[in-house]
Amino acid sequence: MSILNLKYPEANFLENLRNRFDEEFPGVVVGKIQYWGNARYYHHYYIQFTPANFLPGIHFEYYVQNRVGRLEFHLEPDPNNDEQCRLYRDMGISLMHGLLDQGVEWNPQLESFWLKDCRIDSLDSLLKSYQELSCLVEPLLAKSLMANREIKLELLSYPKQETGHVALIERGEDVSVRIMNLAEVMKLDLSLPDYQRDYCWEDRNITDLWNSLLKIEPDNPFHLGTVILHDNQQHYDIIDGQQRLITLTLILLALGYDDYLPLLNESYESAEAQDHIANCKYVVKILVQSCKNREALLDKIARQVSFAVLVVSEANLDLAYTFFSNQNSKGVPLTDFDLLKAHHLRFIADEKQAEHVAVKWNKILQLPPVYHDSNALFRTIGIHIYRLRRWMRKRGSAENSYRYIQHEYQAAPSMPDIPPFGERLDFYEKIQGGTHFFMYVETFIQRYEDFVREPFVQEVRDRLSYGPYEIFADTLATLLFGYYLKFGRSYLVEAFFCFSQMMALYRYNSDRVATNGSGVRDWAMNSEFLLMIDQASSPTFFLAEALAASENKFQINSGLYLPETKGVKWGMYVALRNIWNYALPLVSDTTIRNKIIEEYGIQ
Repeated sequence: MSILNLKYPEANFLENLRNRFDEEFPGVVVGKIQYWGNARYYHHYYIQFTPANFLPGIHFEYYVQNRVGRLEFHLEPDPNNDEQCRLYRDMGISLMHGLLDQGVEWNPQLESFWLKDCRIDSLDSLLKSYQELSCLVEPLLAKSLMANREIKLELLSYPKQETGHVALIERGEDVSVRIMNLAEVMKLDLSLPDYQRDYCWEDRNITDLWNSLLKIEPDNPFHLGTVILHDNQQHYDIIDGQQRLITLTLILLALGYDDYLPLLNESYESAEAQDHIANCKYVVKILVQSCKNREALLDKIARQVSFAVLVVSEANLDLAYTFFSNQNSKGVPLTDFDLLKAHHLRFIADEKQAEHVAVKWNKILQLPPVYHDSNALFRTIGIHIYRLRRWMRKRGSAENSYRYIQHEYQAAPSMPDIPPFGERLDFYEKIQGGTHFFMYVETFIQRYEDFVREPFVQEVRDRLSYGPYEIFADTLATLLFGYYLKFGRSYLVEAFFCFSQMMALYRYNSDRVATNGSGVRDWAMNSEFLLMIDQASSPTFFLAEALAASENKFQINSGLYLPETKGVKWGMYVALRNIWNYALPLVSDTTIRNKIIEEYGIQ
């Protein structure tokens, strides 16, 4: 252990420290240099580092005493908050068990944890130590917090409350705007429409809102943005403001609010929404227990928090969807799939049909991950079908551009006098507004789920989707899925050889490729494989044309002629050879089988 070189701290040191943390650990708040004790100021000091999603009193701390310093993780509950003391003690016990044999020590009270034999003598070594300690502590902390969450889902049911419908819009008006405080908003019969997404605020969003509420000054209005409502004459559907209003409802409840809270009437069917609601109740409970004057804070929140409430009339459901698609809830931006849902629901005139489609869409949004953290909706529509549609028209896949999914799947322009007809659900066909889009998405998700269950597809992903080869495997998956959509599993392994051999030759003859995969995807677009597939009435025609396309087009026309048996190019050759060691018995075409044996030396 060693003191960081702060004997005579320069004025810009803290600024440099904060800049480095902003770059490497976004969201971590770096505190001031705090001096303590009677010794000279540079002998005794500490600096706290607090991730934004941590509960009060939990932080990392660079602590120096007598010119010897170390980085610690601290659990410091409010001594007057018995519930918080019990929770943090349980966390300390969980951390102790989880950090055994991890090179970490702790004090007897289980309030401080630090890396043993860790020398900190520069800013770089401090950042490295922070990364090491936070990677050890934070996963265990999150697991412990979840284990301690005592709010069970059955407690999410509340006695139903009723109130009359309060008119906020004059007859004949399309839109009305007024300023209302939170207590007035809570007197409305608020409801969550099916086209709204689930409640999804995390700890950070909740604590950020709570910290903002603590800053409310006496008698000064505290404006918390816009709330947009759709008046359907029975209740007010929340178009924008759901996340804030649900969180504020639970804060009011925890503070002892005894008036009407309309969102307690709502049910949350998805398990994910229920988990987030339960989590919010738990976090709010902990935060409220740290509040010394709850009654005063409750009054300030109810009377001084205000919104610009925009109300859309019953006859303008289309306008409600439009507002929904242009609003972001605080801290949780709308996804492209949220916006597409709202966009295409506008084309469904029957409200019951629109609600039915919206419920089905919400279930699709909650599909489990199928690859890394991506679910079948994103992998199918946001990646593979998106690329196939773009490549078919010789357009590059702009996967890093803003709202690229939304722009690709909006309703295509049509002639006003000619109705659309003849849809076949080909991946490249124009998107019609309304039910066609939802059927299109559901159809191709089912085809993709069937595709990834193919044993050969799983084997390729397992053997090639790692390190520098992942961008190639991902692009190969798109091409192979395009083939599967036309011909199914028929000669699927042979088609993979055509794709992979051409891609391998492209890599062998390229000095370098873009790490974001854009170069590989552009190669796939220009290969014309998709056009070959589309024009072929049988796999035999595609395979013959694809094999011919790779003949005598490259200087290095085989992995056997690579100049070195090392590096990324050789690694790709070895990875493909490992695949064919497994897959050669699956190849039934003699020509392709012989080419594999010749290229990879497999018998």
